[in-house]
Amino acid sequence: MTAAEPVREAWTDAVRSLWPGATVTAVGPGAAAGARRELAFLPDAEHPRLLVPAGLPAVAAASLRRYSHDLGVKQRATRALTAAAVRTGLPERTLRDRLAITGGDASIEDRLAEILGRPVVVSIGLGSARANRKPVLHALSPRGEPLAFVKVGDTGTARDLTSGEAAALRYLAEHPPAGLHVPALLHHGPWQGHDLLVLEPLPTSARGRRPRDRAPVAGMRALFETGGTERAALRDSRFWKAMTAAPADVRDAAQRERFTAVVDGLGAAHGGAELEFGAWHGDWTPWNMAWHRGVLRVWDWERFARDVPAGFDLLHYRLQEAMRTATGPAYATWPDGADAALAPLGLTGADAAATVRLYLLELCRRYLLAAQEPIGGPLRADTARLLDLLHADLRRNP
Repeated sequence: MTAAEPVREAWTDAVRSLWPGATVTAVGPGAAAGARRELAFLPDAEHPRLLVPAGLPAVAAASLRRYSHDLGVKQRATRALTAAAVRTGLPERTLRDRLAITGGDASIEDRLAEILGRPVVVSIGLGSARANRKPVLHALSPRGEPLAFVKVGDTGTARDLTSGEAAALRYLAEHPPAGLHVPALLHHGPWQGHDLLVLEPLPTSARGRRPRDRAPVAGMRALFETGGTERAALRDSRFWKAMTAAPADVRDAAQRERFTAVVDGLGAAHGGAELEFGAWHGDWTPWNMAWHRGVLRVWDWERFARDVPAGFDLLHYRLQEAMRTATGPAYATWPDGADAALAPLGLTGADAAATVRLYLLELCRRYLLAAQEPIGGPLRADTARLLDLLHADLRRNP
């Protein structure tokens, strides 16, 4: 088996699950006569970013015209030019790696057509192998009009995340954060053993560009205050109650013992600290947001939670972005200066230092639970380093 084969097979399996009962076959251009749908790997099956419908250039082009705050000017220009070229249909012959779908029962396109009330064609993204991987679909009309984004919970972890995001979006619809556009929930429910989360397509554009290093602090504060805030000692907070219960969910005995020791150590060090608690997005990064016509659009709310210390979103934004350009492995060293990143929120001194530790503890909890899932392997090294990092910090600063 070549290195590319497991990647192709994962995408092929995803297509099989979305077209139940169908035969899914790897083909080249022009070899899928009579197929119900032909999907082309973009750019190829070894390095897939998307599966786009062959023979529908407007749909393929629309699938590429998606921009996040993470994309630089050059990347935006390249993507816009590629989308324009794809719309002509001329580059399609160069997309040689394809999947032909023949026969089968009612498909995901059929189900989405029922939900949205009009014909639907989908492009498919999958992402790298990790515990929270799931098919993410761009639902479009045959003319390329964006209709919805769809997350397909096809594993236990993915179903938990899609259900969590549905609950978050319902809450945020009732308690809208000032100045933020959150996607509307169009549908949430079961389909063929999966969990379908159908979301309004957020408008983004190549012109909605702002400096990437300018974190949207005002938006983060608005979200934090959604539903109200409270000030309490850490030991008396709902956040800490949930954290002290978390070790029971860690299946590996040695890791459970080490995580419990970290929780106990941080409780002893900061249990009396008076902190402000509110809501956070849970994965607010430059690649999960965009500005459009002056409005900040934020997506991927599956990690949304309430009753967390102030500053978690800003720390996550800064540290996750920094790790993308770091030369060493993630969490190999303590993020010196991270507490200074909290100054725009008015957090300084001991409160800022405690917030950094508690953020990394929350991240460790998340990673521990995800890494013990069947496809959590890629996260296990990061989990071990993060746990080591917290232990070492407690030894230096008990």
